[in-house]
Amino acid sequence: MASSFNIDTFTSKLSKGGALASLFECELSATDKGKLGSVADWIFMCKGVVFPASTIDPATVTYMGRALQIPGNRAAAQLTTSVYNDEGMEVRNYIESWMERLNSHKTNKRDPAWNRILDYTAEMKVRQLKKDGTGSSKEYVFTNVWPSTCAEIALSWDTNEIQTFDVTWEYNYWSSVANSGTGA
Repeated sequence: MASSFNIDTFTSKLSKGGALASLFECELSATDKGKLGSVADWIFMCKGVVFPASTIDPATVTYMGRALQIPGNRAAAQLTTSVYNDEGMEVRNYIESWMERLNSHKTNKRDPAWNRILDYTAEMKVRQLKKDGTGSSKEYVFTNVWPSTCAEIALSWDTNEIQTFDVTWEYNYWSSVANSGTGA
């Protein structure tokens, strides 16, 4: 054990008791002005988010037989959300319709009205909320998101739980902002 161990020093460094994983909200902007249905309840139905890791892949350069590692490109990562399924399946229907218009099961074609990236992508914001209810302390903005996977829903007579399913998102880039104000 380190000789500098002191529980009071540790707790003094954990500002305001630390951020809680359960205090967050996820907002998804609607695409295509509602032609897919409603996503208004997304902020309530999105029960979990797994942030992608931030990774820069190394590029290997060889000099006289020695491999040198230099920073390469940022790795493409995926964002995953976990969603409660309501009885009307509104959010799931929205995601399935979005994916159908991206690439149809039947025709293997994209909706011809979607010819620009902004036509078929959205913006997702994930906010870390403060424990005192005064807004958010950090916000992540994922730009040009689109669903690449809408996961299965297991049905079983053995459970009495509300259904959930995961959605995997692709995006072009993300940015983060430390919020100092009181609003989200």
